[in-house]
Formats: sequence, C-alpha cells, structure tokens
Amino acid sequence: MVRMLITVNISKGFETWEEMAKSLEPEMNKNGAKMIWAGANPDETAVYILAEMKDPSFMKSFGERPDIIKIREEAGADVASTTVITPINKYFLG
Repeated sequence: MVRMLITVNISKGFETWEEMAKSLEPEMNKNGAKMIWAGANPDETAVYILAEMKDPSFMKSFGERPDIIKIREEAGADVASTTVITPINKYFLG
C-alpha cells in the first residue's frame, strides 16, 4: 500500500467537503483506496488528506473521472489545485 499526503483548496468550508468525501468513500474503498485522516487549515480554504491506496495511479484515474470531478467541484473543491505533498512511509495517530 502507498500512503500520500495530499492538499486541495476548498471554497465551501470543511463540513461541505467532509460530507462529499464521506459520500465517495464506498467508491474509493471498492477501488482499494481509503482516507486515513483529513483536516482543514484555520480559515477552511484548504484540506489536507492522508490517503492510502494500492497504486499511486489510482489518484489520477479516480480523480480525473468526470463524475468524480463534478461531485468534488459541487462541494467547493478546486480540483485543479489537488497536489500530492509527499508520499508517507510511517505515521503516528495519538
């Protein structure tokens, strides 16, 4: 499994983004991916996500699906701003 720290700009706040992300979880899980953790910056204009997937190419194939783009954009995600910050090897959740 590959873990990645990802960021995306948002315009409708964290709650709206979170609802959208939860609605996509079954589709992500079906494709061997899951979100481990997500959080927003203080003014809720960016989200940071720790995600796990079988193959890094999943990000591109899943993220470029027109139906997924539409759902994300309707929830205020600036899809074009999606950025992989770094692969994550080890992490700790306290």
